[in-house]
Amino acid sequence: MEKVRNRALLLTLALVLFLVAFFFMSIVQDKQHVLDEKIAAHRQLIDNSYRIAMLDTEKTLNQFAYKLMSDHAIAETFEAHDRNALYNLAIPYFNEAHEHGDVDLAGFIQSDGHHFLRLTDPQKFGDDIAKKRPMIARALAEQKPMTSMDVTLYNISFVSIVPIFHGGKFLGILQVSSTIKRFQERLNLHSGIKSALAFDAKKIHALLPNTSLKEYASYAIISSNDTLFENLPSNYTFQESLRHNLGSESFIIVAKELTTYANEPIAKILCSFDITKNEQTYQTDIFHLSVITIVLIAVGALILYTGFSHLLQRINKDIQIKEELNQQLSHQLYIDHLTGYINRHALLRDLNQESFYAIILLNINNFKEINDFYGHEIGDQVLISITNTIQNEIQKYPMRLYKMPSDEYAIAVLKPMSGHECESVSQSILNDIQTTDFIFAGIHIHMTLTMGINMLVHPYNSDDLSTMLINADMALKEAKKRHKNYLIYNENMHIKQEYHDNILWSKKVNDALNEDRFVLYYQPIYNSNGKIVEYEALLRMIELDNSVISPYYFLQAAKRSNLYANLTKFVISTAFSFIEATQASVSINFSVDDILDTPTREFLFYKLRNTLHSDQIIIELLESEGIDNYTEVISFIKQVKEYGVRIAIDDFGTGYSNFAHILRLNVDLLKIDASLIKNLDTDVNAQTIVKAIVHFSKQLGLKTVAEFVHTESVYQKCLELDVDYCQGYYLSEPKPMHLLNI
Repeated sequence: MEKVRNRALLLTLALVLFLVAFFFMSIVQDKQHVLDEKIAAHRQLIDNSYRIAMLDTEKTLNQFAYKLMSDHAIAETFEAHDRNALYNLAIPYFNEAHEHGDVDLAGFIQSDGHHFLRLTDPQKFGDDIAKKRPMIARALAEQKPMTSMDVTLYNISFVSIVPIFHGGKFLGILQVSSTIKRFQERLNLHSGIKSALAFDAKKIHALLPNTSLKEYASYAIISSNDTLFENLPSNYTFQESLRHNLGSESFIIVAKELTTYANEPIAKILCSFDITKNEQTYQTDIFHLSVITIVLIAVGALILYTGFSHLLQRINKDIQIKEELNQQLSHQLYIDHLTGYINRHALLRDLNQESFYAIILLNINNFKEINDFYGHEIGDQVLISITNTIQNEIQKYPMRLYKMPSDEYAIAVLKPMSGHECESVSQSILNDIQTTDFIFAGIHIHMTLTMGINMLVHPYNSDDLSTMLINADMALKEAKKRHKNYLIYNENMHIKQEYHDNILWSKKVNDALNEDRFVLYYQPIYNSNGKIVEYEALLRMIELDNSVISPYYFLQAAKRSNLYANLTKFVISTAFSFIEATQASVSINFSVDDILDTPTREFLFYKLRNTLHSDQIIIELLESEGIDNYTEVISFIKQVKEYGVRIAIDDFGTGYSNFAHILRLNVDLLKIDASLIKNLDTDVNAQTIVKAIVHFSKQLGLKTVAEFVHTESVYQKCLELDVDYCQGYYLSEPKPMHLLNI
């Protein structure tokens, strides 16, 4: 009997020991998994911080370079080869940027490759820098902006090069640079990431044979901001990301390759992040768990059943702690702290784990202005309110809302929806936001959204799923560019634009504004008796060679560079001066954006209040752009009509050609679009449409204007169809004011 009892005790104890060992290993593995996830998050932090610091460094260099080149006196002085004057003009800009830690070196290089002026060493000039620096030679040859890393001896710098033109002549380049040390300081300041710079050891010894540097895997550490990099293991390689221990401290070390503009490797940079606290927490947990396990085993050996019960209780408690830790980590990683909604990390995770049928990206228009003007507290309230409004709108659909970074949101469609239904929900969200009166601390704020939609034809295609977010973002950018509320992605979209052309035309517009090289041309509009009844004001840019440039080439660039409002104000001011001088009626083109832009609108009303000839103004609304804000537009029309202003619809017949809309807008003239007029003498369908427009207009007491009357036969057909007024090159081309016979 004693043997049976002992055997039973041994078997029971063996079972207890087995169970304790099993649970012990399970908890250790779980805690190891938690630690690994934290370390993976820290590695991601290093990668993100590295990219942000890289972009921030390049951005500050480019901002300084273009700020310097926006001073026209600098280019003129450079062309005049006046070194002292150029130094005096440029050095205040450089000193300010240098004090902010944005720029370390800056210099002007002539088109022949010789240094003209170093702002940090003005006494040193004339050396042929292009022979020493391939990047300089390439920039001079291509005459285009360049931003890249470059190396001189063993110093690495971020370099931005901007070509210098004056009067269409290429003078040379401006080179600005920031040392790699600035980049390392950014990493340390913003994210606590320490770093070190490593060069090819053979090249270092060839250049500096007597230098003694720490070497690892054929690389020499030449600079660092932490002693960690002086104590790496001798067999350390740069090909992997390591978790490295130094004494009681632990670090993640990530090696990044630095390359030139030609994608040639020039050095490596080591980035480290201290994970000592994470390691210590893990080791403390394991130590505590080990102590508890030993105590439980001892108690179990003496009092088997009580000890086993106590062990189970402790294990359950540890499991609960593990779940809480996992929940906390998941909450930090996947939840937006402001709104409480799942974030971009959650969307990327779900894209890999689930099948979505569409992604809708939403962006708050002009949120930066709201944030800057009213402050971050109001900005946060705006984000929360928009989040709740969108959620309320989609909760009845198979959709899930994600809070993306900054002022963006994403909606994932979880079940099949037709394109029409998806568009309907999107429009409903847009309308709900646009019509809601948002009030924060007594402040009324009107908000609108722009959307980019990507719908999948084959929802289970993994390649399509991987690009869903990218394609939706492309559609959002295209919608912003086209001033649309939303766009659905298709393969014919081309988001990547010719940035160089945009920068060139933006500079041309800015220069022309500063140098007063915009003028108005006036094209007469004739009645059926051949008498001029009014003029249309048309904007033109005069190039430095006196060539006349149409808005077709520069208007979009003006809109992208926020110069469009200045052009509209120029048109308004010049047109009013024309009226005062001639007492002739003038029509000016006005877009919906002009109406919705408060400074532009107020400038127009200021001019109307301060003239005796306001009834000589005709405002042409551009029909081809479409009108979404009817309330604002109708209110605008009502206000300007109080001054006797007449309203015309331009390009009628191409856009929202809905007669009900015309009735709502209370217009006076319809300008029939050129596409209907240009072949009016031969196109029977065009004749039918124009005849209907004329008939409709006469019934409502509206006047009609035929645009693009370019031949005698077209002119005669317009008269035959009883069009009230005609305008076109057959009758008269646009001319500057001094060539008009008024």
